[in-house]
Amino acid sequence: MSRLLWKKVVGSCVVGPGPVPAPAPAPGRWVSSSASDPVPSAGQPPPPPQVPSSEGGQLRHNPLHIQMLSRGLHEQIFGSGGETPGEAAVRRSVEHLQKQQLEPQEARLAEEFLLAEWQTVEELGCLEVEDEAKVENLEAAVPGQPPTLTGAGGPKASQPAYHHGNGPYHDVDIPGCWFFKLPHKDGNSCNVGSPFAKDFLPKMEDGTLQAGPGGASGPRALEINKMISFWRNAHKRISSQMVVWLPKSSLPRAVTRHPDYDEEGRYGAILPQVVTAGTITRRAVEPTWLTASNARPDRVGSELKAMVQAPPGYVLVGADVDSQELWIAAVLGDAHFAGMHGCTAFGWMTLQGRKSRGTDLHSKTAATVGISREHAKVFNYGRIYGAGQPFAERLLMQFNHRLTSQEATEKAQQMYAATKGLRRYRLSEEGEWLVRQLHVPVERTEDGCVSLQDLRRIQREASRKSRRKKWDVVAERAWSGGTESEMFNKLESIAMSDEPRTPVLGCRISRALEPLVARGEFMTSRVNWVVQSSAVDYLHLMLVAMKWLFEEFAIDGRFCISIHDEVRYLVREEDRHRAALALQITNLLTRCLFAYKLGLNDLPQSVAFFSAVDIDRCLRKEVTMDCETPSNPTGMERRYGIPQGEALDIYQILELTKGSLERRSQPGP
Repeated sequence: MSRLLWKKVVGSCVVGPGPVPAPAPAPGRWVSSSASDPVPSAGQPPPPPQVPSSEGGQLRHNPLHIQMLSRGLHEQIFGSGGETPGEAAVRRSVEHLQKQQLEPQEARLAEEFLLAEWQTVEELGCLEVEDEAKVENLEAAVPGQPPTLTGAGGPKASQPAYHHGNGPYHDVDIPGCWFFKLPHKDGNSCNVGSPFAKDFLPKMEDGTLQAGPGGASGPRALEINKMISFWRNAHKRISSQMVVWLPKSSLPRAVTRHPDYDEEGRYGAILPQVVTAGTITRRAVEPTWLTASNARPDRVGSELKAMVQAPPGYVLVGADVDSQELWIAAVLGDAHFAGMHGCTAFGWMTLQGRKSRGTDLHSKTAATVGISREHAKVFNYGRIYGAGQPFAERLLMQFNHRLTSQEATEKAQQMYAATKGLRRYRLSEEGEWLVRQLHVPVERTEDGCVSLQDLRRIQREASRKSRRKKWDVVAERAWSGGTESEMFNKLESIAMSDEPRTPVLGCRISRALEPLVARGEFMTSRVNWVVQSSAVDYLHLMLVAMKWLFEEFAIDGRFCISIHDEVRYLVREEDRHRAALALQITNLLTRCLFAYKLGLNDLPQSVAFFSAVDIDRCLRKEVTMDCETPSNPTGMERRYGIPQGEALDIYQILELTKGSLERRSQPGP
């Protein structure tokens, strides 16, 4: 009984004036004292715990339990009798003692400050003890059921009405508080190291992740972290670039005689540090320029690419190949299905789909699953590169952390059934013989394939009615019923052939990934190789065609840089329009060779030419971008004198060049 009374006394503690004690154990822990502790006699309160003094090593009473000491003082001042003094009575006793100056000792300034801090800690400790008592009562009432705290600190077996998703979590037990985990991109089993991580930058931008109220330091910290994210990751790579400054004698006359040439300025070039075939797909690898992002108004240093500027008298001519890898995958499927451009649903959307009408591939996928178009673009490229349904489930849960695992699985299944289709199996001769002998009913598609359920039924009946354990019943696997089924069938047939080669230039895959060695493993990488390695063939064909046209028609220019599906040439200003026409002709020749190698003898006009060829004096995503950033607040035109460039389609280029690459037909600058 004394132990229970002791706990109740501790639960209603107050702190009186006096010297500041050393930190005491948490309130309520005195209940489970050891056997060596003195046991109070009947009718007497237990002795208050003592802590060492900070002065002289003497012992003094812990103010945490001052209520036990003030009982007698209360009786002396206010008289005895009545109920046991509570917290209010003890507070009045202490205030009366202070007024009567029964304790003249004054605390120093530092002690007063520490006392205020210790009072706050002890008030929280009292709340913790009260909460422990409530939780113990709940456990006694409902054994084996973990309590859930509500906003007021009471137990309740539910979660906040405003929250739908993971949590709340009660690893940290603070009354009146709910705790929720930041969602990790790899799933709930992983913990987030820092809310300032790169994966949370989009959440900071759209307001999902923000600082709480109470001062401007929190939002400012998030804003600064977002601003320096690019420079923090890239500044070492940028500083390590190898720059060669050229003397005036090494510069072309077109530069030194140009009116904009600055005698005091410096002109040079950055030596490339590119690994030309750095991946299994033969793509180039370079840590800085091939991975640099475009200029953004809230990113320090993101105008990096725009700092690469053409010297006076020269311009940069280039273009982005429109939907390069989507078209390559689509034309492979068209050639495999019926030998006609746009004969598959995927091919038709690639050729005729329009973003404005919502008929392009990304808009259709977004409408099917109920996600944004930008998210659908990530899904589409991942699927074409061979990623499976688990990849789609993880992405869905990253994009929307409120989705449960089951909901993400259902959405991914819906998307893959509509696009990639369902897996079907073509029976071997042995499988067809088993169907006839065992009279197994199977449902076939138009091309004679069976479903996975029928395949398992055949294998089960064969194992039950014969002693042979394994039957080779599958001749070929195929996809069926989706908008991209024929395309995936063609990609997998190339990847699973004895000697996988790109269909255009015939480049073979690494021997380590040939079926003789890898068998059925690494299918994602092998399917990805077919598309991306064909895109490298596309780039090589463009480089060869441009080199030939430049030499044939005396166009003063040279190759500058290629960033995956983007090429840039450094061209003399007088030849810029002829170079733009040469680039359009190069794209036409390259696509024609792709179609011819696949057995297609025509080419749709919608993919024959670039949508626009950029003519600019610096590297930037769009010729109209001024690249205003925190480190370049005035933009390119005001600070560097670089105006907006020009983007010309095929009709404008034909009008400017009169449809000829000859120099005599080129108007003056």
